[in-house]
Amino acid sequence: MESLVHEVENFLTEEELEVVNKTILTKEFPWYYQEASTVDLFPFFSHVIHPRLPENDEEDAPVHTNSPLHHFVTPIVERYCQQHLGRPMQKIYRSALNCTYGWNTPYPFTEPHIDHKFDHLNLIVYLEDDFEGGETLIFDKYFVEGMGECMYSVDDYDKVKIFQKITPKQGKVSCFDGKLYHGMNNLKSGKRRVILVVTFR
Repeated sequence: MESLVHEVENFLTEEELEVVNKTILTKEFPWYYQEASTVDLFPFFSHVIHPRLPENDEEDAPVHTNSPLHHFVTPIVERYCQQHLGRPMQKIYRSALNCTYGWNTPYPFTEPHIDHKFDHLNLIVYLEDDFEGGETLIFDKYFVEGMGECMYSVDDYDKVKIFQKITPKQGKVSCFDGKLYHGMNNLKSGKRRVILVVTFR
């Protein structure tokens, strides 16, 4: 089976890991409760760095930030583009740190979704790995213009199949076409999963 995801282990530098371990993963870091991701069945905590803009404006709107951590995020994306895409980064559409906790849920994974309807790439940076479950899931569905919804509801789980799983490991990155429907395998413990998610071109 051909991989649809580019994975690089140990991508973060020692200085970036120091930011992760001594700032982001500390008890003092500011997290903000989100009632829903794309549906209200999977609440989580987030720290938005590059805010999402209205869908019609996202492709052409100027980049803005609301967190000093953009100084942490932007060089990571720029380095990935130079080293693995062979080109400069063109634009970040949205970036956020997401913190998810394991809890009792009847659903095996979060809703299959895409982040934008236009062409983009998704970069996920795994910031810790001390938990069970929490794999990034790539499904066998691809968004095409006119398809309509950006997500599948939990009632439609029988309409998608898992094509690939990406196992979290601190310092690892995964990158894939943002029009691939994706989600997260739900955690099997009470521990947390912290990642950086960036959509860009």
